[in-house]
Amino acid sequence: MNGLLVTKETKTTCSPFNPLDCEPGTETTDTTGCCKTCTRKSVCEMKSKLTVIEVNGCKSAQSLNITSCVGLCGSSSIYSAAANKMTHQCECCQEAIVSKKSVELTCADGSKVNHSYTAVDTCSCRKADCVPGTTSEALRRRRR
Repeated sequence: MNGLLVTKETKTTCSPFNPLDCEPGTETTDTTGCCKTCTRKSVCEMKSKLTVIEVNGCKSAQSLNITSCVGLCGSSSIYSAAANKMTHQCECCQEAIVSKKSVELTCADGSKVNHSYTAVDTCSCRKADCVPGTTSEALRRRRR
């Protein structure tokens, strides 16, 4: 500046990177040349959690193994010359096969009621509608 050399320090913060999370052959560096990126593998798994079911003040006598789907699935936003616009593909980790289960609940007055609930048997990445403005950041703001 003004004929003088000035040293400027810049720091680049990279997102966490684990090559084991990548689709093989998709590792690249970003436009800065500093951070590694890749296309992440789709990982959609069934998880289970021991939970006491409670409905209208009535509870299951013991904890039940409640299953759910958790994981990452592919999504993309790519320019289409034919359509002259961005095209989107979204997938969500969700239940593929479910079953109905039943449990007896005990109420505060000692009465018993049967309650049926949906149990996840298998999970998979399934096509979903891409909704504009529903990035994970927008969803976090909306929940607050």
